[in-house]
Amino acid sequence: MLRKLMLPFRSLSVQFFLGGGLVMILAAYAVGTWVSSRIEQGVVRNSGASAALYIESLIPSQTFDIEDGAGISASARQALQEVFQDGILRDSIVTYNIWSEDGEVLDSFQPELRGRTYEPSEALLTAWSGEVASQFQNLEIQAERPDSTLGIPMLEVYVPIRDARTGEVLIVVEFYQRAEDLAAELLMARRDSWELIIQIFGLSWVSLFVIVHAGSRMIERQREQVKLQLVESLRLSKHNEVLRERVAQAAQRAAAQSEKIMQRIGHDLHDGVAQHLSLASLRLEGAGLAPSGDAEIVKKSLSNAMTELRAISRGLALPDLAILSLTACAAQAVNDHNKSFGSNATLDDRSDIDVHAPYATKLCVYRFLQEALANATRHAEATILNVRAMVDGGKIEVTVSDNGRGFDQQSQTGLREDGGQGLPGLADRAETLNGKIEIHSNIGVGTTIRLVLPFSEETE
Repeated sequence: MLRKLMLPFRSLSVQFFLGGGLVMILAAYAVGTWVSSRIEQGVVRNSGASAALYIESLIPSQTFDIEDGAGISASARQALQEVFQDGILRDSIVTYNIWSEDGEVLDSFQPELRGRTYEPSEALLTAWSGEVASQFQNLEIQAERPDSTLGIPMLEVYVPIRDARTGEVLIVVEFYQRAEDLAAELLMARRDSWELIIQIFGLSWVSLFVIVHAGSRMIERQREQVKLQLVESLRLSKHNEVLRERVAQAAQRAAAQSEKIMQRIGHDLHDGVAQHLSLASLRLEGAGLAPSGDAEIVKKSLSNAMTELRAISRGLALPDLAILSLTACAAQAVNDHNKSFGSNATLDDRSDIDVHAPYATKLCVYRFLQEALANATRHAEATILNVRAMVDGGKIEVTVSDNGRGFDQQSQTGLREDGGQGLPGLADRAETLNGKIEIHSNIGVGTTIRLVLPFSEETE
C-alpha cells in the first residue's frame, strides 16, 4: 500500500514541483523581505528629509544662540513652543526634544526632562554629524480610558540645526510626527511589492514546472523504451546462450565422432592392411626366390610400409575412455606416451576425488596430453617431463612441463604437417568446451602448457 502511495513521487516533475516549490517560496520570502525593507527605508528617509526641511524653514537658526552654561534662551523656548505646540504643527507633532552634543536635553515638550543627560543614540550622533536621521515605529500612548493604550504610527526625526553663517550644527531637534498616512503608504508599497514578487516567482515556478514536466515525460518514455530493450536484450542473450550451447555440444559430438572414425581407421589399418602386408612379406620369404636386388627392395618396402602403418594406427587409436575416470584417462595418456617413446614422464595427480567427467572432456584431456608430451619428446628433446592434474574451484587444470629447448610461440600458428593437431588444434578443441590453453615457453629453458576446462562431473 505504501509503495503505491509513493509511486507518484518517483516522477521528476512531482519531485521538482515539491522541491522547487519549497525553494521558490523561500527565495520569494527572502527577496520580498529585502525589497520591502529597502522600500521602507527609502520612504522613511525621504519622509524624514522632507519633514526636516519643513522644520528648518519654521525655526530660524538665530533663535538658538545658546547661553554659556544656561542652555537655550527663553526666547528660543518660546519660539519652539509657538512652532510645535501653538502653531501649525500642533496636530501632527506629538512631542519633541532639543539635544546638545553631549546628550543633554536642553528643552522638551515634557518639562520634567529638561536638563537630563542620556547616552547619545546612534540617530543622535548621526544628526550631530550633519545628516538627518529618521525611523518609523509604533508608539503606545494612553487612550481616553486609563487602563488602555493605543499604538500610533510615528515618524521619529532628528534634525540638525546649523548656524546660517558658519554651517556649524548648533542643536539637534528630535520630534515625533504622526505618520498614519506614511504607514498606509508603506503598507500599500509592501503589498504591491509582495504581489509583484509572488507573481514573478509563481510564473517562474509554473514555467519551470511545465518544462521539467515535459522533460520528465520524455525521460519516462525513454526509460520504458530502455526497459523494453533490456528485456529484449536479455531474451536475445538467453537465446544466444542456448544457441552457443547447442553449437558447443554439436562441436563436441563432431569431435567425438571424428575420434571414433579415426580410431576405427586405425584399427582397420592395423588389423587389415598391416596384416595383409605382413602376410605378403612372409609369403615372399617362403616362396624360395633366389636372392636378388629386386627382392631386397620389395622386402624393405614392405617392412617400411608396415612400420608406418603401425605408427599411424597407434596415433589414431584410443583406449576405451568411456570406462575411465578423468584421473585414469590422464594416467593412460602418460603410460601410452612412455611406452611409445621410451620416456619417463611422471603424473602428479592432485585431485581430491576420482571424478567422472563427460566423454568430450576426457577426450580433450587425453589428446592434449598425447600432443603436448609428443611435442616435448620429438621436437623439444626434453629429458624431464612432468604432468600435473588438478580439479579445483569448479575447473580442471592439466599442466605439462618440460626442460626442452623451448620455442617461439609466435611461430606456432598452424596445424602440423605430420597429422598431429598442433597447438592451434588443441586450443580449438578446448574452446569448444569453454576452456583455454595457456603456453609459456622460453628458448633454452623449457615449456609449460596448461589446459583449463570447466568442471562438470558426469552423472549416471
